[in-house]
Amino acid sequence: MISLVLKSQETRTRNDSSSEEDSEKENSLLDSRNEKMERGGTLVVCPATLLGQWEGEVNSKCKRGAVDVEIYHGSKREVKPRRLARRDIVITTFNLVLTEGSQKAVDNVSTNRKKGVLHNIKWERIILDEAHVIRNHKSKTSLAVFQLRGRYRWALTGTPIHNKELDLYSLLKFLKCTPFDDYMVWKRWVDNKNLAGQQRLKTVMNSIMLRRTKTQLQQEGSLQCLPQKEFHLIDVSLDEEESKVYQKVLVFSRTLFAQFLHQKAEKEQLTMMGCEPSEASNPFNPKGQLAAWYQKLSGMDNIKSFEILVLLLRLRQLCCHPSLISSMLDRDNCDTDCIEGADEDLVSALGRLGLENREEVSSSSRPSIDQVMKDNILSSSNPVFNKDRVSSKMKLLLETLQVKVFDTKEKAVIVSQWTSMLELLAQHLRSQGVSCVTLCGSVPVKDRAALVDSINGTSHRPQVMLLSLTAGGVGLNLVGANHLFLFDLHWNPQLEAQACDRVYRVGQTRTVHVYKFVTQETIEQRIKLLQDQKVSLADGVLSGTRERQHTKLSLNDLKMLFNV
Repeated sequence: MISLVLKSQETRTRNDSSSEEDSEKENSLLDSRNEKMERGGTLVVCPATLLGQWEGEVNSKCKRGAVDVEIYHGSKREVKPRRLARRDIVITTFNLVLTEGSQKAVDNVSTNRKKGVLHNIKWERIILDEAHVIRNHKSKTSLAVFQLRGRYRWALTGTPIHNKELDLYSLLKFLKCTPFDDYMVWKRWVDNKNLAGQQRLKTVMNSIMLRRTKTQLQQEGSLQCLPQKEFHLIDVSLDEEESKVYQKVLVFSRTLFAQFLHQKAEKEQLTMMGCEPSEASNPFNPKGQLAAWYQKLSGMDNIKSFEILVLLLRLRQLCCHPSLISSMLDRDNCDTDCIEGADEDLVSALGRLGLENREEVSSSSRPSIDQVMKDNILSSSNPVFNKDRVSSKMKLLLETLQVKVFDTKEKAVIVSQWTSMLELLAQHLRSQGVSCVTLCGSVPVKDRAALVDSINGTSHRPQVMLLSLTAGGVGLNLVGANHLFLFDLHWNPQLEAQACDRVYRVGQTRTVHVYKFVTQETIEQRIKLLQDQKVSLADGVLSGTRERQHTKLSLNDLKMLFNV
């Protein structure tokens, strides 16, 4: 991209003269709408973490003064479009584009407010770094990016498909790839569930995509500087106390999901019969007290879909450390974590459920909530929920760190999707005298470059960087470390692939080791299967060899996750 900017500077005079007529036509159109567009250089839109990295790469690759670069970020950023347009490269963030795009939407209604600077410039070139950020074409960020005006457009991403083929549509819309940037055309001619649609998508991608993976370049011999990468799948087994808690939550989850399936089937059957489900299932006035009593006595409480998702979240967190679900154990803390109010009803029901299967135990023999709390199974007083306790997965992580990293005097990056888990890891690492730093969303943008420099420096301290999967999983250059630990599994395997590329990239000189922890006989094993399916989908679409398959979390996927 930097070479492209430099080359365009040489030919800018010819381009300006050749496009002068087009510019006059456009400006006359804009003047008719009382708008005036400044002509700018290259706009780079990237995550906030990469602002300094882009500036550093330009300054290190170009002679001093050859390229005029400005970071458009912070409270003291430029407010005059004319001045900003004079820069060769302007680097900004997706959040700022969103802010100014939202402001422009207001301006279309009221002209009393000043428009955003970025949207008042006709850019020569717009570059989206980590372009998969706009994969949801309906999101506010995507809509704001679509409003930017530019002559040439580039979308840079290592993972153009995260969950489904529709992720590509948003990129085509930004690139203005007519006619497939129209949603109706996309649905009719591409996403139409037939072989012809697959062939059209393959043709479009082959026409506009420059795909150069590390594997391809290494096979061609044009990328020989990268070292070897080794992948390690580490099996984890819960100890007895953790297993008791996990099994209790799992049995309840299965029971709740079975009831959810029963209600769904019942509603579908009643709908086919032409009856309203609410009228058929409850003979009383829905707003009356009798209806509430009838529902409680019949045990027909409606199961909400978000309750199923909350339980999936809790099962995943239990695989890492039981203290992560401690907020759902005490009623006072139930509305402070995840989904407000969701855990309060769940923990009450959990307390009424034993470890045995529902079919094997009658309601009279089930322990009461008082008995459950007395047994300390799902009570915050249970030592298993103590934050100072080392969980099974954490114990295995610390042992691996000692042998593979500390003894060899190398550095490591530990990745987790939960900041609460990163805090626990930092606490235990520091208690053992390990120097570590944390990079997550709460770290100010201005302080992130120093953290990256510290892990890439020649000093042995810090030895470990704790990295948030969403805040630091893209774009960062962390070649100072050559061990990467994926502590927990995410639904989206492409985010994990992006995190691995933080250490396995040009500039890395040592063998890279990636460790992925999977807890055996838990939901993590089934999530791993879903990850493999999504990776296969992405590879198939980009290579043109895939078969059509479902990409959303379907009912069958949920059945597989709960093993029902």
